[in-house]
Amino acid sequence: MVPTYNERENLKEIVERLAAAADVEVVVVDDASPDGTGDLAEELSSIYNIKVVRRAGKLGLSSAILDGFNAASSDIVGVIDADLQHPPELIPKLIEPLKKGEAQVSFGSRKVAGGGVENWPAWRKVVSWGAALLARPLTSVKDSMSGFFFVKKDVIEGVKLDTIGFKLGLEVLVKGKYDKAVEVPYMFKSRQRGQSKLGGGEFMNYLAHLLKLYRYRMGI
Repeated sequence: MVPTYNERENLKEIVERLAAAADVEVVVVDDASPDGTGDLAEELSSIYNIKVVRRAGKLGLSSAILDGFNAASSDIVGVIDADLQHPPELIPKLIEPLKKGEAQVSFGSRKVAGGGVENWPAWRKVVSWGAALLARPLTSVKDSMSGFFFVKKDVIEGVKLDTIGFKLGLEVLVKGKYDKAVEVPYMFKSRQRGQSKLGGGEFMNYLAHLLKLYRYRMGI
């Protein structure tokens, strides 16, 4: 599942790399991008195995992911950013333990041996470290902030997920029905084209979401 908003510059490359990396169905969920991302996705669907879900506006990342999961045909679903910061070539390693029944959740991880980030400023490293530290009591997954993950569909079937939340992967780890989650190392790349959607408001949203998850875990 590829959520998009103004990612026309990156969409063709991410689709080509996904097709080359694995035999996957690509679900593009576009939030009415004014740059024509949705139109390009429709064009590419005549060449590649793509489903396009077009929404009426910018309705939020988590709800986009859930809409994409609902549209997907496979019993294994995952999410990857359209901005090329997540490597599509890692997907076979991410889905292998799920296909073999060795785990039900698989996260691309920057925080295990072999993983890392490319050219991050110090402030962003501090924010990422702090966000992960705040989530540690909720899960043993070290990079629960990762937006690059795959799950078996039955992990979230019947589970009420907060579509307003910013980090859906963390919510899956807290609320999902699974026995084992694994982490696969990768290097988080710098964005080459387009503008980042990350801002101070997103971190505040994360803190509010985190509070909800702690309340859920405590049964409040």
